[in-house]
Amino acid sequence: MPNSYAPQLPTDYSYLDRDEFRAKYTERSGTQIRFFVGGMRCGKCVRTLEQIPLRLKGVRRLRVELSRSLAEAEIDPAEISFSDLANEIARLGFQPIPITPEQGADALGRQTDRRELIRLAIAGALAGNIMTFSFAAYFGAEGEWLTAFQWLSFVLYLPVLTYVAWPFYVGAWNSLKNKQLSIDLPMAIASVSGFVFSTVQLLRGRDDIYFDSLSGFLFLILAARWLQRRMQRRFLRPELLTESSQLGRARVLGENGWDWAPTESLKPGSEIFVTMGESLPADSELVTESALFSLAWLSGENSPRIFRAGAMVPAGARLVAGSARLIAKKPLAETGFGRILQQAQQFSLSENRVISLADKWAQWLLGIVFTTALIFLALYSMVSVEEAIRRSLALIILACPCAMAFGTPLALAAALRKARQAGLIVQDANVFENTRRVETVFFDKTGTLTDTELTLREDPKIIPEDYKSIILGLENESLHPIAFALRKALADENVIPIPLRNRKEIPGRGVEGSIGKRFFELKSGPANGYSHCVLFENGTPVFHFTFAAEINRDAREVLVDLRRRGYRVALLSGDKQAVADQLSKDLDFEFDEVHCEVTPEMKAEIVGRTPKAMMVGDGVNDSLAMMRATVGVAVRGGVEAALKSSGVYLCESGLKGITRLIEISEGAASSIKTNLMVSVIYNSVGGALALLGYINPLVAALLMPASSGFILLSTWWRGIR
Repeated sequence: MPNSYAPQLPTDYSYLDRDEFRAKYTERSGTQIRFFVGGMRCGKCVRTLEQIPLRLKGVRRLRVELSRSLAEAEIDPAEISFSDLANEIARLGFQPIPITPEQGADALGRQTDRRELIRLAIAGALAGNIMTFSFAAYFGAEGEWLTAFQWLSFVLYLPVLTYVAWPFYVGAWNSLKNKQLSIDLPMAIASVSGFVFSTVQLLRGRDDIYFDSLSGFLFLILAARWLQRRMQRRFLRPELLTESSQLGRARVLGENGWDWAPTESLKPGSEIFVTMGESLPADSELVTESALFSLAWLSGENSPRIFRAGAMVPAGARLVAGSARLIAKKPLAETGFGRILQQAQQFSLSENRVISLADKWAQWLLGIVFTTALIFLALYSMVSVEEAIRRSLALIILACPCAMAFGTPLALAAALRKARQAGLIVQDANVFENTRRVETVFFDKTGTLTDTELTLREDPKIIPEDYKSIILGLENESLHPIAFALRKALADENVIPIPLRNRKEIPGRGVEGSIGKRFFELKSGPANGYSHCVLFENGTPVFHFTFAAEINRDAREVLVDLRRRGYRVALLSGDKQAVADQLSKDLDFEFDEVHCEVTPEMKAEIVGRTPKAMMVGDGVNDSLAMMRATVGVAVRGGVEAALKSSGVYLCESGLKGITRLIEISEGAASSIKTNLMVSVIYNSVGGALALLGYINPLVAALLMPASSGFILLSTWWRGIR
């Protein structure tokens, strides 16, 4: 829930409705605005904010990015104003700071981090000094010296009570306003009640005062929360995918020749060099005479495009063959593809069943702890008022469900980090849970289990030289997969293409052209499970060629691994029976696992009637099936379009990303179970010992952060492995 780590702001945001401020802060015809949201630190905060459109009429959309404390909202100005939205965010206990379209949230985030560190440093200094005075009592100080040290502890605890503990008071008050129990509540109660109890004991001349334990307790909690937020921001950084992939670096020409440089260091005018299979990290102007680039990431086009010298090649374009030199014109972050990537990587923790369940358990645990403490205080006061207060205070301090509240979203954030490092774009936290439910995995054929490129099965050396030149003359400018296969096969033959008159490419039929009185046609079609084409000369067949789609290099390994794990695998293909049968033999599919000659609608029907199914395929052509599946995984197609129908995009990981997704999902579940188990056992055992008198408030204050520390270390370790 929210706290007050961000700078305190006025709650009147009416200035946002004035024309000059609307022009400054809004975009898209005055309907969109961005806020840096102070006090947002957990998945529950995200869900609280993202539920605003459900409560506030006129808010069309509100998307929250936890890693940068950023909220992007779109409203209907006819129904609601920006000041109304800002006031609603403030009413929930957060601090909305409007950001201009050109301004980033990072600077404000750094300011907030500095304020948090200052508060943490002051808390540590005060706690350390109070502990020093307390040691005097532990080592035998008596009389006036002991009294002086105790009153010094009292004086030093006053800023702890007011300044250091202030975030807990704000968080507790805001949660109570929203009729919820917050984990800030026991902190606030412990701070105030412990101060009152210790002050009364001090005035009565007693030795059992707890200024030292309370100050140390608050310092440790602040430190744990600071570490938690740092980890969460690190795991949820949207730039992590590009940093861990080829897009995060570029070969740049410098004073000492070509060398790797971070993508963010690219400036307009930098000369870059890419080789086959690499993607452009910037909008660039082509220097090389010509180059063949695939735009699959951008538009989903399977056929590469030829670019000539001087042409602008967009960021995200992948070089299909050879190498190319280019001049960077616009860095990745400012390009259309960069914006697509940033949007695609916005990971949502909201509306996750596991997190919601953990929040409910934390609420119930808080309720049980407070109820138990009050009942115990009332009953045990008949035996000893002081002991009843002492044990109840120890229970409240010790049994705070901090670990339960933040352990689950932190585990999911760590899973996201591992997924991005593996080259996976995951849209929301539900993907990990849904992946664990999958029992059947459906695969598309073309471009999924097989490469989109075809390979000539015959030896090109049997073709006479003059016919090789004619074939290249026919296919030299074609973008058909068969044309690519023929050019690839003849690439090492030192063949010079012969220009043909009246050359024409007829979609769905082939290419044709003439040399003198000789008329040539190259027609394609399926045959015996393979793609097939025939070269005709004046209507007479001269050569027959067959082509096979290369099986994806990871397909066999992934299918074997899935079967070993107990998954049922199946093939969905639009190809003819013979083509599908050939692939099923190569990849060991059973007869009932192969569905051929199926349309996209038929794929969706098959997947839809299969419970707990994963669909792996083209993000565009298989979109209907992916939307009907429990988990949709796109292996190709434009990123933006693919993620509208699928929950996962295999960016650079290949088919091995599927098994990696399963492993990460299982690891996340294991981490969540461990965190919840530790929290439940710790709170149950510790609470019982506190009520039995074996743990006093001092020991409780030292033990309370232990569970949070264990979960932080455990999740951090799982997140970096």
